[in-house]
Amino acid sequence: MSKHPLLPAAYDVIWSGVVVLLVVLLIWAMVSIARSRLDPRVRLVWAMVLLLLPVVGPICWLAARPQKSDTILS
Repeated sequence: MSKHPLLPAAYDVIWSGVVVLLVVLLIWAMVSIARSRLDPRVRLVWAMVLLLLPVVGPICWLAARPQKSDTILS
């Protein structure tokens, strides 16, 4: 008998939360790419990167996405 009978259940809950978080991050990145003003070919490449690298891809998009500029530089 295990000393901690609830430990496996806790792991299931934690990993389920991690998976849900990664899926939400992936969906957010896909929507962000679809709404961006990038060339359609560039968006397609980014979408492929997200689908092929579902953990690293959204993080890369978060770092490399074009930033919206609120001020006009003169």
